[in-house]
Amino acid sequence: MNTRPRIRDLGYCPGRFSPGPNNSLLDVKGVTVGQITLHEGTDIHTGLTVIFPRGAKETRTLPCYAANHDLNGMGELTGVHALSEWGFINGPVALTNTVSVGKVYDGLFLWQHEQAKKAGDDDIEALRRMSIPVVGETYDGLLNDISASKVTKDTVYEAIAAAESQTSIYEGNYGGGTAMRCHGYKGGTGTSSRIIPGDSRDYTLGVLVQANHGQKVDLCIGNVPIGELLARAERTKDDPDRQVPLPVGGKAAEGSIIVVIITDAPLLPHQLRRIAQHAGIGIAKVGGHSAGRNFSGEIFLALSTGTSPNELANASSGFEYLPPLEIQSVETVKNEVIDSLFYAASEATEEAILNALCKAEDLTGFKGRTQPALPVDLVKELLDRYMVKMT
Repeated sequence: MNTRPRIRDLGYCPGRFSPGPNNSLLDVKGVTVGQITLHEGTDIHTGLTVIFPRGAKETRTLPCYAANHDLNGMGELTGVHALSEWGFINGPVALTNTVSVGKVYDGLFLWQHEQAKKAGDDDIEALRRMSIPVVGETYDGLLNDISASKVTKDTVYEAIAAAESQTSIYEGNYGGGTAMRCHGYKGGTGTSSRIIPGDSRDYTLGVLVQANHGQKVDLCIGNVPIGELLARAERTKDDPDRQVPLPVGGKAAEGSIIVVIITDAPLLPHQLRRIAQHAGIGIAKVGGHSAGRNFSGEIFLALSTGTSPNELANASSGFEYLPPLEIQSVETVKNEVIDSLFYAASEATEEAILNALCKAEDLTGFKGRTQPALPVDLVKELLDRYMVKMT
């Protein structure tokens, strides 16, 4: 098991709000996550992460209001046209590599059909709860032979099964983040959460990132220019072990980041779009002006499990030509107090990226390319030297 530290272990605690008990997306009640990691020989290093906002049993029948936002849209997140039109989803969210989007999309669609059959729905009734699969991607082709296209329908079903029993999110080189790179070091999957006090109860907001973006010299931790300091140190020493250099700029070097935000605070789509936008602030806290570079896709999705457009029509079948109107009630956070959720979203995004960097391990992959991990011991020394320790 990975014993590398998370960012708080190095002395930096981003933001003002406290994390949940596990500092994880799984702190949001009902959320489940399944990850499958594939390593085959020297060239295959990839995987899949599947997120159920309400668990595998309830996600299909109890939709979540949702919204998306792109800081720079050079990437893919399927299903966003339907999401933008209706304002909700009722299926899992999957993250994988660029080539595997279609296979994962197909697997999720087939899984939905199977769940409908198990529930006794015929094909017409199943359409009333059918969801366009939401699949995000980042490019892992520098460390993984992406043309081999190793993620399959079986991988999708294995990840769904894993979500039933997985009790923690594996960070770094796991799931969809297996071969991802971030700010010149090994990146991948990261997560964090925040507890937001309410007038009658506390609410939780959790984030999961698939981090495959950024340049080394732009890396900043706690306002300390860690990337520039590390780059200077690396320029002064020879590295005889690096035989296959990695590109540092342009389309080959720059991937993307997918950010998934889930909260149990009751929010409507227009509010969730604003929450999603603030993931960009967390990215900028880590990467400064490099956020949104031309070849990088910063794509964000925010969901609420605090309320739901869950009621199907009762006075009609849902397929009538001009059905009678029916009404349902939903709760929502008051507009004047939404700033706390803005802060929580940006803080948790920042920390999730840093956790991905800290937990990721060295990986030698496709064509012998090696991506070193962030030198966490040296980072701790730099943080202790240049900043007030915040715990």
